[in-house]
Parts: sequence; C-alpha cells; structure tokens
Amino acid sequence: MKIVKIDLKSLRNEAHYQFFVALIALIVKFPLIAGKLGNLFELLQRLFAKEDEVVDYIRKSDYSAKIAVADERLDNAVIGFGETVRGALYHFRQEVAEAALSLKNLMKTYGNIIRKNYDEELAAVTNLLQELDGAYASKVGLISGLSEWIAEIRAASEEVAALLALRNTEKAAKPQERMVNVRREIDPVYRDVIAKVEAFMLVEGETEYVPFIRELNELIDRFSKIRSRKTKKDGEQDAE
Repeated sequence: MKIVKIDLKSLRNEAHYQFFVALIALIVKFPLIAGKLGNLFELLQRLFAKEDEVVDYIRKSDYSAKIAVADERLDNAVIGFGETVRGALYHFRQEVAEAALSLKNLMKTYGNIIRKNYDEELAAVTNLLQELDGAYASKVGLISGLSEWIAEIRAASEEVAALLALRNTEKAAKPQERMVNVRREIDPVYRDVIAKVEAFMLVEGETEYVPFIRELNELIDRFSKIRSRKTKKDGEQDAE
C-alpha cells in the first residue's frame, strides 16, 4: 500500500498548519508509528511548535479582518447618509428639498464610494467631508439627522485609516517571511517521516501499517483538494 503524495508548497499557510496538526495527532494515535519514528517524530514536533508560534503571531497581528469590519461600518455610514439625503428630497419645505438635491448631486461626483478600494474610498470620504464641512455646511444643517451620519462617517473613516497604518507597520515586520523559513524546515522532515514509514513497511510487511496509511492517505486527499484564494476588497491576497 502506497502513501499518496502531497504538494505541501501548494498549501496556504493556514492549511499547511492544519495539515500538520492533523498529521501529528494521527501519529500519536498510532503508538507503533510514533515509536518507529523516534527522534524524527520529536524533531517534527519541535519544528511544528515553531510553526504554531508563527501562526499564532500572524493571527493575533493580522489586521485584515479588523479592517473589513471597520470598512463595513464606513460603508453603512455612507449608505445611511445617502438614504437620509434621498428621503429629504421629498420634504414639504422647499429649501430642505433643494438642499437634499444639491447634496445628492455632490454625492454623484464621487461615484459609488463604497465600491472603491480602501485607499480610494478614504480619499473620496476625506474630500467629501471637507466639502460638507465647508461649502455645503448650510445645506447639511437643513436636513435633520444628517450631522450624525457625517460624524459616523468621520469616525469610521478614521478607524479604517488607523488600521491600514497598523497593517502597513505589520507588513514591514514581514511575519510571513518567518513562516516561509519554518515551512522550509518542516517540509523536508515530513518527507523523511514518509520515507522512514515506507522503509519499515518494506522490511516488515504492510499488515501493521495499513490502518495508519489508510488514514494518512485520507488526510492527504482532503488537504490536496483545498483551494483557499480569496480576493480581498483591495485586491490583496494572503501571503504565501
């Protein structure tokens, strides 16, 4: 019975990590295999501990999810502002309706703000806020509730900007490079583990190794099918 091959390089960091979590648990499940591997299994565990440390660091310091949440808040604020303006178009007071129409036309000049990438959206919002605070301030004052939406847009945009700055700082530290180095260490050890199991099986026969190999092949098959490239709003992808 042969052990199926897996291209570890094709696995993204999280999948690579989870594969080794499952692999180590599988080896522990079969004391015969763990015993045969001896020091090699101990080395595998030590290297995995390093990967676990790096993954934990990346998870804790990854601002992508936080930025997405803050950006959703900003999008909702922009939408709320627009809906409030549209509602005022039908106001019974002519000056309010005219102010709403003027603000609606102003919004048109910025296009669909919430569909822009992070940097473009922040630039558009910054310019919009300047105009609302300046030339259009009197019109804003005529529409009930609009000032509150502007305050929310300002707060949300500042949050997104701050998180983007923190992410840039994080990228400068290049934690992904640490992961690349760890993977370069642990992947060859995995291949040594497989080679050793196959060598013992060749000498001693397949019988005692079949249950382990069957589960290992199922594990390899599951992770070989993983495809996890998800495009971000700003066109970025997780680093390898």
